[in-house]
Amino acid sequence: MTVTTHVGIAIVEADGKVLVGLRQSQDSLHGKAEFPGGKCEPGELPRACAVRECQEETSIVVLPHELLTTVTHQYEYGTVELHFWLCVPAHAASETSNPSGLFRWIPFSEMLKLDFPEGNREALRLLAERQQNQPS
Repeated sequence: MTVTTHVGIAIVEADGKVLVGLRQSQDSLHGKAEFPGGKCEPGELPRACAVRECQEETSIVVLPHELLTTVTHQYEYGTVELHFWLCVPAHAASETSNPSGLFRWIPFSEMLKLDFPEGNREALRLLAERQQNQPS
C-alpha cells in the first residue's frame, strides 16, 4: 500500500512579488525553485502546515486566505498531496523585507521563468491565469 505524504505550501504574495527559494536537499529536486512548505505533522491541517513551515523556513508569519489547488503527484521517492495556499504577510512590509534562509522576494514575471518541481506545474498555471485576469 502506498502512503501519501501531505504537504502544506505557502505561496506568499506582497507588492507584486512572490516568496521563492531554491531546494538544498540532496534528493532529485535539488536546485529546483520552491515555495515555503513541507510535510504536515500528524493531525496537522495543510493550511496550518503552510503557515508553520513558512515561518520556520523564512521567519515570516503569513495569513492564508485561499486554497489555490491541491495536487497529487508521484515522485520517484513517493506520492505527495500538495496543498497550495495563497498567503499574505501578517505584518508590515518592513518586517518581511528580508526573509531568512534561502528565500527571497522576486517579481511575479521572474517566478514563472524558474525551474520548479513537476508537482508545482498546475499551481504555476493557475497563478499565471490569475495574474492575467487581474486589472492593470
